[in-house]
Amino acid sequence: MRSILPDSIAGRTMVVLLVGLTLSHMVSTWVLSADRHDAVVEASERLCADRLAVMARLIDKSPAPQRRQLVDDLGSALLAISLGDRPQVGDGHHDSEDLPLMQAALAPYFGAVEHARLHVTHRELSSADNPAGLWRRLLHGFPHDRVMEVSFQLTDGSWANFAMAMARSASLWSPHAVLSTLVMMVAVLGFGAWATGWIGRPLAAFAGAADRLGRDVAAAPLPEDGPREVRRAVAAFNEMQGRIRRFVEDRTQMLAAISHDLRSPITRLRLRTEVLPEGEGRERMLADLDEMAAMVASTLDFARQDAADEPGQAVDLAATLQSVCDNVADMGLAAEFEWSGRLVCTCRPLAIKRALANLIENGGRYGGAVTVRAAHRGHAVEVVVEDRGPGIPEAEMERVFAPFTRLEGSRNRRTGGIGLGLAVARTIIRSHGGDIRLENRPEGGLRVTVTLPQSGLA
Repeated sequence: MRSILPDSIAGRTMVVLLVGLTLSHMVSTWVLSADRHDAVVEASERLCADRLAVMARLIDKSPAPQRRQLVDDLGSALLAISLGDRPQVGDGHHDSEDLPLMQAALAPYFGAVEHARLHVTHRELSSADNPAGLWRRLLHGFPHDRVMEVSFQLTDGSWANFAMAMARSASLWSPHAVLSTLVMMVAVLGFGAWATGWIGRPLAAFAGAADRLGRDVAAAPLPEDGPREVRRAVAAFNEMQGRIRRFVEDRTQMLAAISHDLRSPITRLRLRTEVLPEGEGRERMLADLDEMAAMVASTLDFARQDAADEPGQAVDLAATLQSVCDNVADMGLAAEFEWSGRLVCTCRPLAIKRALANLIENGGRYGGAVTVRAAHRGHAVEVVVEDRGPGIPEAEMERVFAPFTRLEGSRNRRTGGIGLGLAVARTIIRSHGGDIRLENRPEGGLRVTVTLPQSGLA
């Protein structure tokens, strides 16, 4: 099952940063909000108590005929005041926290205030108390509004009833908290994209070098920079590349040396054989020597190709295929290329031409007739070579790529070749970052599919 996490190191690092910092930001906001809540509520209650005490003093000192007008003048959208013979807050509603606070606020004006003269309580503010929604427009965020209700008995025995709105601090999900979280997330995404790219760039270069190693063991060493762990991995990779390059060079030089040294004894044997009396034995010996000379020449060509350093360039692969098919046709073999327009790719032109010529010539020689097609497949070029021969047994599909491997039947010594054509073709194609695949056609014959990246040497 496919993971929901991003597939790259940079993507997963971004997810860890985003989730971790967002959660820590939300927890920090909650802690700060809770701390602010205590401070804001305490300060609000003290201010409300002082304000109500001053108003109670003004009302108490005013003459009875003027109190009604004073109450109307002091009232507002946030404060409701009424006078009466009875308290609106019942005697049983003594808030244990706010009652001492209100007593302390009234003490400078009325002295010690007994519980019988002062009733204090709180209640939540409902929409029925404020149908116009004034509280919500005046208070920021998503507050939990409440009302402090106070009933205080004046000096003349009448009661002054107050209802003042108080606002608790905004909750965690206030607009400011949500905006702060969004800003933090955007900042994390921006900075995280740059940081993960900076950290992951050496790894991307390391992956690119590993890919190039499969095509060219003589590629330049990877610069040893980046974090310490990456530098150590790069140093080990460069050392491994050097060892592989030395091994390939030693093998190639040994193969070339053996093939070169064999040419002299073969030549001497041929000269000695030619002076023998004519007969069937002499002709067979000469044929064997010719075959040995051909094997040595092909081996030298294979070794030279392995060590070739042809520069890459952009070529039209369609034109190359047409040229190869024309050459094969000039050899008396049936080869047809179905033209489909220009197919530009970066490659080593002579090497690719040799690989394609091997495949097309083999198809024409052993398959009777060959048809070649080519087309773009995404960022690659696909070449298909189909013949009408007997095909290849499934069990032999991989073995035919081994050097000097020749199958019995149509691919034997009599028909020519020493078994290096497919080996050379696959070596060249894979050195360009491509691949080659064999399959038998349902209607008969062999299909060879070559895939080459358009920028295989980039």
